[in-house]
Amino acid sequence: MIADWIIASYLIGLFVLANLPFVNQRLFLVIRVAAPGRQKSFWWRIVEWLVYYVAGIGTGLYIEYSIGGIEPKGWEFWAISACVFAVFSVIGFIWQYQLRKHLRI
Repeated sequence: MIADWIIASYLIGLFVLANLPFVNQRLFLVIRVAAPGRQKSFWWRIVEWLVYYVAGIGTGLYIEYSIGGIEPKGWEFWAISACVFAVFSVIGFIWQYQLRKHLRI
């Protein structure tokens, strides 16, 4: 049986990955895509979010493989995992597009 801390740390990692595109103005925390003082384009955020989703799912599949093999997954798994990742990113989205305007940060 897999340790509970591995599952908890994986979910916390997914939560962090889902919010990274929305809490900074650089692409993948390194590449500057907007001039200083300007915001990163929404499309860059979507591309970054998708790359983080693939990295997170890849990490999960690696954990599953190391436990004892990867089970076949239908389309339902991929749809639900994308929706859960989107729900994880709601806090960063609200911070970037709604809360910052009210706080004038």
